[in-house]
Amino acid sequence: MKRKWLKFVLTGVFVAGLVGSSYAEGIKFDGELRLRGVMVDNSDGAAAMNQGGFFEQRTRLNASGTVDENTTVFIQAQDSRTWGAKGPSTTITGTEVESLDLSQGYVKMDNLFSQPLSVTLGRQSLAYGDHRLIGSLEWSNNARRFDAIKFTYKHDVADVDVFWAKVMDVGGSFHDDNNLLGVYANLKVVPQNNIDVYLLDKIVGGGVGTKFYTLGGRIKSDSLKPMNVDLGAELAIQTGDATPTATQNANAYAITAGYTVPAVMGLRIGAEYDAATGDKASTAKKVEGFDNLYPTNHYLYGFNDDINWTNIKAMSVNASVKPMDNMKVAVEYWSYKKAETAAGASDDLGTEINIKANHQKSKNVNCELAYAIRDNGKAGTISSYGGYGTVPKDKSETFGYFMINVKFN
Repeated sequence: MKRKWLKFVLTGVFVAGLVGSSYAEGIKFDGELRLRGVMVDNSDGAAAMNQGGFFEQRTRLNASGTVDENTTVFIQAQDSRTWGAKGPSTTITGTEVESLDLSQGYVKMDNLFSQPLSVTLGRQSLAYGDHRLIGSLEWSNNARRFDAIKFTYKHDVADVDVFWAKVMDVGGSFHDDNNLLGVYANLKVVPQNNIDVYLLDKIVGGGVGTKFYTLGGRIKSDSLKPMNVDLGAELAIQTGDATPTATQNANAYAITAGYTVPAVMGLRIGAEYDAATGDKASTAKKVEGFDNLYPTNHYLYGFNDDINWTNIKAMSVNASVKPMDNMKVAVEYWSYKKAETAAGASDDLGTEINIKANHQKSKNVNCELAYAIRDNGKAGTISSYGGYGTVPKDKSETFGYFMINVKFN
């Protein structure tokens, strides 16, 4: 670990030296520090450690440099740690597990062939739409990154991304690796409507034999904005090979709607319904369970993170207000059921109530406070938040967190 820190410090000294030279006139530095404290009470759980708390800290240092008028480089170093964490297989300083790594590192070249076409090569963040299928997972302390090549074409009609991401190098030929390929387009042809269409190809090699496509579309409509109404929907269909002997045949959809009363502290009252198919035991040659791919599910289906966009029927009613210009308070109620169950089994996955407050203290400082009550149903045990065992059937857990995020330059 000392060697890693030494390399990091030497790299910083080298880059700092460049700042004073003519080679680095376009170099900019900034960063971010995020601290989150969590308390969990799963006293109904059977695990030895079923209640307690922890602190997570994430520190990022960013450097972006202009190579020429069409080429930029971005590097993001990230340290992610849980206070006081330790383990026998981990090098530690004191009692803290150190996790320093390259979060992002890519080069971006614009105006290829004198067209509004760019390419981004390297370790990068990929996130689209509401992050239901591809998200950067910024909620986690590490976030999600892809080693990818991405082409972006910007036009008056549409902005189009075409990308290939190497998820895992299993070895051998291209199709022996785990890959994600995709085309994602944001259409601009319908006024007052944000429309996305996409085609994603998931490949899992190494003998697994998975290769299926996800075809979908998403819309966020502002056409009813004069009436203070907002609408949104997303639909995705999966087809292809789940395994060498079974086809993938699944679908999912999400519908959101809200009404805002500007005169009452910006009160918004909303509803949401999310559904995704589950696998049927009677169809051995078909896999009907929708594959959630690489999403950011936190905030989408409740805070406990045990619900995914697969084998689910989830309904929410929610409300939010803005008591001050820089503060938002929201509350939501979720009810969950399985889309498919075994014969004689319950489909009841329980409910969740969440309360969250966001305070934008300044342009670069944001604070978030939340409290959640997760009531499990009759279908079986679920995972507790933060790894504090499991929540038994018909039992509950509560947890809360405080998070502060500071950006600096």
